[in-house]
Amino acid sequence: MRKYQQLLLIFVSFVSVFSLLLYRYEYMKLLNVLEVLNFFGYTADNLTNCILLEDKFYTDLENDNYLAKTPVSWIKHDQHYAYSAFWSTHQQSIYLLLLGPRSAFSGYECRVWFKIADFYTSRPGKFSYNIILNDHDSNFHQFNIRCKPDNIPFDTEPYGILIGKENSLKLFIPIEVQKESHHKDDLIVCIAPDYSGVHDTHLIEFIAYHTLLGVRHFVAYDIGIHYQVLQFLRSIAGHKEMYKTFSTLSWQFPTLDLQMEKSILQKDCIQRTRGHAKHSILLSWDQYLVLNKNYQLNSLNDNVYTFEMKKCCNNRLLKKNWPMAMKKTICEKTNETINLITDEPVIDNPTPTTFGSIHKLEEICEKISGKDDKNMARYLINFVNSKLLILWKLQLKHSINHVTNNMAINL
Repeated sequence: MRKYQQLLLIFVSFVSVFSLLLYRYEYMKLLNVLEVLNFFGYTADNLTNCILLEDKFYTDLENDNYLAKTPVSWIKHDQHYAYSAFWSTHQQSIYLLLLGPRSAFSGYECRVWFKIADFYTSRPGKFSYNIILNDHDSNFHQFNIRCKPDNIPFDTEPYGILIGKENSLKLFIPIEVQKESHHKDDLIVCIAPDYSGVHDTHLIEFIAYHTLLGVRHFVAYDIGIHYQVLQFLRSIAGHKEMYKTFSTLSWQFPTLDLQMEKSILQKDCIQRTRGHAKHSILLSWDQYLVLNKNYQLNSLNDNVYTFEMKKCCNNRLLKKNWPMAMKKTICEKTNETINLITDEPVIDNPTPTTFGSIHKLEEICEKISGKDDKNMARYLINFVNSKLLILWKLQLKHSINHVTNNMAINL
């Protein structure tokens, strides 16, 4: 009899422990959901007020891919490659860049298409260009093209340009219209494509950190970031205490010339952000802006500013769960500097003002012998407790639980 009582007690204990673990699992799932709902502002009081979401819907629609509304990609036409085209309201002209050999570039003409209400019309344009020769590869010279249309229709904007030779197939390129914002941001960050395979969490950390600095708009040139990361970053944009927009552009550069690629990325960034911010800068995912003490982004004016480049490696004394940029604090200076791109043209050539440094996070650190740079430490608490990082960790946890549950069901 006593043996059966012991078995019954063991069974009851097992059921109790199992129920407790199940309860805790369901509780944590509900807690995560409530945290996300609380972040986005959907409380029990306003879930039924769906009509209030209409204004937010149109705002989100306008801000979605804000600086990359026109879908673009590298397109080959004959022996030349084209990527994007921009309409300058001041110059009443279209500017675009072609890559290709010099010998095949002749006899080109352009025609600009306009949309008026629900019908379309086109105008021929005056075609002109200048060339930047490539000493390393004669198949990839840069052609900076200007097309100025004749007799522009009243009160309309162009949406595409056709370029090519007479009596041959033409290349159509959608046009990004440059508009002057009523309130210019201090700085827009363009992000070069990642060829090194940066971890997804480190991409999120980059956005979270620069958001703390006051950056509100990001433009990422993408060659294969996981679609879930891109969806996450774009869905979070515009919410309280977050950046305003996150724009992505497909980027499959047609040559391996990294120096030329960087030059063209900078040109596209300049054109794409013109009229939206006082300054812009092209960074990679492993480069972090560090402002000098007592400097903030709202201190920027029309002057020329520069950042000193530093190579930074792991400080083994710091906590492993800190963001990567906060762990790589052993830094040494390089001879490289990067200037902010100024929206307004600079008449003379003033001496740039050093506004801070750029920490380039190194993967291999054996040869680094720098000093401990503590300039980023003032952002540590806000960085670690960033809502963006918290939401990302919640999503990762949810994804892991989802995969685990699916594996358990399949077993």
